[in-house]
Amino acid sequence: MDHTQYILLVDDEIRFGETLKQILSFYGYQVTIATCGREAIDLLDKHVFDLALLDIELPDMYGYDVIDSIKENNRFLVPIMLTGNGSMETAIQALRKGAYDYLKKPIDSDLLLKTIEKAIKHKQLKKALSSSEERFQILAEASWEGIIIHDQGVLLEANQQFYDIFGYQKEELVGTNILEKLFIPQMLIDVSARIKNGEVGFHETTGLKKDGTIFPIESNSSYIEYHDKKVRVCAIRDTSTRIKAEQEKIKLLEKLAMANKIETLGLMAGSIAHDLNNILSGIVTFPEIILMQMDKSDKHRESIEFIRDAGKRAAAVVSDLLTIARGTTATKKICSLNALIKNHLASIEQQAITSQFKEVIIETQLADDLLNVNCSEIHICKAVMNLLNNALEAVGKDGTIIISTSNRLLDAPLNAYEHINAGEYVVLTISDNGAGIPEHALNKVFEPFYSKKEMGRSGTGLGLAIVWSTVHDHNGYINVQSNEKGTTFELYFPATKKQATERPIGISMNAYKGHGETILVVDDQKSQRVIACNLLDKLNYQTYAVTCGEEAIVYLSQNKADLVILDMIMEPGMNGRETFEQILKTNPTQKAITISGFSEDEEVNKIRELGIVQFIKKPYTVEQIGIAIKHALHTG
Repeated sequence: MDHTQYILLVDDEIRFGETLKQILSFYGYQVTIATCGREAIDLLDKHVFDLALLDIELPDMYGYDVIDSIKENNRFLVPIMLTGNGSMETAIQALRKGAYDYLKKPIDSDLLLKTIEKAIKHKQLKKALSSSEERFQILAEASWEGIIIHDQGVLLEANQQFYDIFGYQKEELVGTNILEKLFIPQMLIDVSARIKNGEVGFHETTGLKKDGTIFPIESNSSYIEYHDKKVRVCAIRDTSTRIKAEQEKIKLLEKLAMANKIETLGLMAGSIAHDLNNILSGIVTFPEIILMQMDKSDKHRESIEFIRDAGKRAAAVVSDLLTIARGTTATKKICSLNALIKNHLASIEQQAITSQFKEVIIETQLADDLLNVNCSEIHICKAVMNLLNNALEAVGKDGTIIISTSNRLLDAPLNAYEHINAGEYVVLTISDNGAGIPEHALNKVFEPFYSKKEMGRSGTGLGLAIVWSTVHDHNGYINVQSNEKGTTFELYFPATKKQATERPIGISMNAYKGHGETILVVDDQKSQRVIACNLLDKLNYQTYAVTCGEEAIVYLSQNKADLVILDMIMEPGMNGRETFEQILKTNPTQKAITISGFSEDEEVNKIRELGIVQFIKKPYTVEQIGIAIKHALHTG
């Protein structure tokens, strides 16, 4: 079977198209190039493609107009738009036309390959759903029915399909009363009453095979004259296959709906995160500046702390949205899962929550020989926190929660809540003896905003969605079991035999202040420049601020700075990564850190390759920025 993926690339920039074709061909894709919309439409009429990369602005039409011309032979084709100068409105128009996603030029190859991989999976899901619907239609139209003639249950005649359905031979049933053989007692009462009352027409019930299997059936009955006697004729159909097909269809629809929800959430989160985190920076950071100058006995201190903490909670919700929708920029390192669990349980945040459930017993059963995992500490702890807090609410005022870890080697795939591939895993298990999760809800608990909790009191409905996103971002799996005796979550993480990375030694509050070092703040938002400069001035740094990357390059050509703080997203003009690339051309040893309200993983990875290892998310605390600056100034 040919598993080659065929891509139609539509772009009038010939050199760009040939370069992109070489990259995609190297990764096994078969690429055909068209330089205008009309040529693309002609190719789509004659050939079948899996995916189309469409430049939005073509010589003869908009790229998304090509989507309207896609014929039946390419009905599963997935369009991705490429935009150089196109506005956000143009990109949104493309998405409305049916485009799967859009990418800005110049195209980052890693992002392109990841987007194509996700788009191909999306296509396969839609194709599987369509195939399920077609199979369902065939089953509905086919007439593999068993036909019987009986007199008050005594079988007179039947076709072979009937005997095959119930698993009997002809001689076993003809002339006998079949009702007690073909129906379980509960159904027998209903069927007998229908026959006695002379009811005819369509009826759904449950049949009983010779081997004891219970299965769903449909029957359609009426009366006929048979040897001068009025008897019943029934057409019987085994509907188990059809019901299974319907269930598969529902599951595929749910998966498709989930994928669409995540995509929509990603677009929403990405569009608001940068601006919202910039706003929250003032709510989080300015209170910290005020608190640094405020006496601990000041009557307003508690109110200022309340404002700061509210801002942190709001920022955490934005972070959760981004975690679910587009992944995170957190660096993974080799860690001991046992150590992460112990540290989290001892944290002030978790102890504050646990203190509300004083009667609940929390036991830990951590394996002494546990292997390590390559993970993001902050996201693993977030997953543990969400599962533990869910368990606390599930058991209520009293109950028991068990947190355990173990090594597990799967020699063969495991079909559990999801299909778990064979391999060596570290398994984190959190069990409770609460009321359990209803069966109808078990398949939905990981969906964003699906929550049985009281909104506004117990959370946003993102907790388990974050667990799902985190585990799968670590190439792991989840198994869930629940009944009226309690719930067990098992998180499977790929194990490693590498040694855990040593935790860096923290910096005390007294060490946050600088010694008059000069710091250049580069941010396009005036409020962010004011926040940063105020905070850094209080930390005894000498600060200067500019509004864009271009101004930063001019400033550094005439002045020196011990450190540059770069915003990642600055519009219009160069972003943080592009600015730092230009700075390094004239000063290869320039130290810098980056700060952003929202940034794609690919851009962050690129700037790390340039030598920046400190990436701080807005809104940031005094501790976060203080440690980052100290680390940047005293390394490298």
